[in-house]
Amino acid sequence: MLVKFTVDTGASGTPAERQARPEIFSIYLDYLNQFDATAEERARQSIRRYLDTNAAVTAAWIACTNRVRDEWYPEFEPLYDCLIAQSFNSDDAHAEAGKFLGLLLWSEMMAHDDKWHFTEYPKKDFDYEVTHYFSVDAHNRAKAKESQAATARAHGDETRAMKLEADAQTLRDSKNR
Repeated sequence: MLVKFTVDTGASGTPAERQARPEIFSIYLDYLNQFDATAEERARQSIRRYLDTNAAVTAAWIACTNRVRDEWYPEFEPLYDCLIAQSFNSDDAHAEAGKFLGLLLWSEMMAHDDKWHFTEYPKKDFDYEVTHYFSVDAHNRAKAKESQAATARAHGDETRAMKLEADAQTLRDSKNR
């Protein structure tokens, strides 16, 4: 489940109720399914695997191989290829494939069993760009425990600080299994 994290409500805020940019997402999915009827499910499965084993995520962390600049894993290449097949030039296809991947990730976040929150930043055109997603349980609660540990240590309670740090690590480890 995807939720908006705010100062007032924390991560118990309002769940995301709709797909971001649904019209363009629908068009891109149509292009992809015309290009390769199995590509969407392969990409979604890869996203789900990543979400199940990580506490923080960006679209690039999921798709990029980190071997060559902008190289994607094979299961994500059809997102670009389907746009080229629709007569996008290579630069436009590259930019739009990145947006497509972001929309696909948003879709999977909405359906995921874990609670995730996201950061967003305004763009020049008054739209928003989501850059990072964080698992509420594994990330936020672990960060809170680390903050409590620092406070305990500052008050001279080393035993409590070490227990809180161990609890934080346990939360991260449980998400990274």
